Amino acid sequence: MDTHYARTVGHIDELLVMIFSHLDDRALTRVACVCKHWSDIALDSLWHEVTDLRRALAVLAPLALRPERASASGSRPPNAYAFKRPPTADDWRRFQRYSLRVRRLRHDQRHVRTSTERAKRHVPLHPKVFDDLSTTCPYPDIFPNLQSLTWFACTPQRQHFSLIFMHRRVRHLGLHMYRSEPNALTAFLSDICTRCSGVTSLDLKLEEPMRQFEDDVVLLLRGLPQVTQVSLPIFSLTPRVLVELSRLRHVVSIAFGHPAQAQPGDRRDVSDFTPTIPEEGFVTLRSLAFSARLPDAARLLSTAQWPTRLTSLHIKNIAITTPAALRDFFCAVRDRCTSLVDLSVDYIIAPDSSLTSPPPHPHERPTLATFRPLFSARSIRVFEFRWDYALNLTDSDIEEFASGWPCLESLQLNPQPVPDPDGPRLTLHALVPFARHCPNLRRLALHMDAREPPGDFAAPRPAATVRFARLETLAVGLSAIARAEPVTLFLSQLLPLGCAVSSGLRWPDAFDLALEHARVPLEVRTEMAAFWMRWTEVARLLPIATTARLEEKARFSVLEREMRALELSRCEDRRRLTHLEREVQDLRGRTGSTP
Repeated sequence: MDTHYARTVGHIDELLVMIFSHLDDRALTRVACVCKHWSDIALDSLWHEVTDLRRALAVLAPLALRPERASASGSRPPNAYAFKRPPTADDWRRFQRYSLRVRRLRHDQRHVRTSTERAKRHVPLHPKVFDDLSTTCPYPDIFPNLQSLTWFACTPQRQHFSLIFMHRRVRHLGLHMYRSEPNALTAFLSDICTRCSGVTSLDLKLEEPMRQFEDDVVLLLRGLPQVTQVSLPIFSLTPRVLVELSRLRHVVSIAFGHPAQAQPGDRRDVSDFTPTIPEEGFVTLRSLAFSARLPDAARLLSTAQWPTRLTSLHIKNIAITTPAALRDFFCAVRDRCTSLVDLSVDYIIAPDSSLTSPPPHPHERPTLATFRPLFSARSIRVFEFRWDYALNLTDSDIEEFASGWPCLESLQLNPQPVPDPDGPRLTLHALVPFARHCPNLRRLALHMDAREPPGDFAAPRPAATVRFARLETLAVGLSAIARAEPVTLFLSQLLPLGCAVSSGLRWPDAFDLALEHARVPLEVRTEMAAFWMRWTEVARLLPIATTARLEEKARFSVLEREMRALELSRCEDRRRLTHLEREVQDLRGRTGSTP
């Protein structure tokens, strides 16, 4: 037998890594028992990211439930997991087989991500567990190859437990910060800067508004000079924090976290957004997100220190402004952001949002003229715009909008406004100009009125239909719809096969905001639920109708080709007949015979 090992599919490491990446923890555990070769690859996948610290530490030494602290009132104290015995040197030596494989540690006691996690009752680790880890570990680091540490503790007393996992090789750091006793947070952050000075990605969640943490956040940023990416809660990028970030020589991206994952901050912290950016600030910045009033944002864009090489700009507007002020902001974007590819202007409807009631008159809402300055910004490929109420746009306006911006790849044009029964509305015909003029469009989100029958376009000749070339998603929010069937037939002529139709509202879910708090009457909420059900039916029927349309178009194309072939054949027959007639006439002329 050949001594060289014959490689089979089951021994190609790259293929095994791809397959194992789709398995859950239980399946990976079974796979690790197959053979030594599979065991190493399966354990790498199993231990690459640790999301349950209790389960990981149970491999080191057995855990048991014990009272967390003495109860002064005599009531039963809460339980927590603690080691039955302190880990020994042999335990640590055995644990090294697994600890060396850990690249990501996520200890999240606040932000539930799945329904399974939501159903579990949280039982924390006893504080003595962390004392035992720090006193018994014979190695410099518990997880020596750790690159990403996310520590969202549930109480201020538990945030400092993360320090025992920090070292110089950590590149991503996520923290949920609490105010604690005087100087405790400052000392905690100083220790972070000492242990993790090489961090390049920083994700912060705050328990209170930024004004309570500004001094500490500035201290943290000064101690992490290698940071390239920063994520903060909404309304937390204050002028002082922005100026401090501008001094970092490597920062490339400043973004906002999801509002449902932490307290979004306080709008008052950014109500007067007038930072003074240093002369050499933001040398490397390419992506920026901040919260401000649009007039303040326009003035900031007009300053000489503004980073003109931005490719992504996201503005979280804290107050509704006039269409004129919005147009001035778009003019500043056109003039000062010549490399911009991605632009987002988002008015976040949150529990503290001040909505206009009754809704504004149509002439007080953004119109086509408001957006015209952006048509000259040829580099923009992605545009997201969210306002409070529906925009004052018509189907004919959309024709100019689409023809003036043919390079768009993603457009979200206020698809989820606050319900307004009497406001301006686009119809389904607003989709046609985008199909005709925007060949690269992949995502489109509009708010439309689909209650009226689509009209003459509902039954055109198949060959004359203009279909989207690359559209992958059509988002309709909770656009009004009376019946699913005619809308499905209409869309089946425009959307390519495989294009998803999504519906629903973002802003109530993002903040757990009840619709009644947005002054939405009960009858309107009931109607919105009916709209969602009909759009869901459209999404279910659309692939069937689109397939039927494409098959019909294919049959029509075959018939057209056969008709053209028949016409060509008839022309060829006529040409041959004419040729024969001429030959007969020539023959008669030469022989002198007459008919």
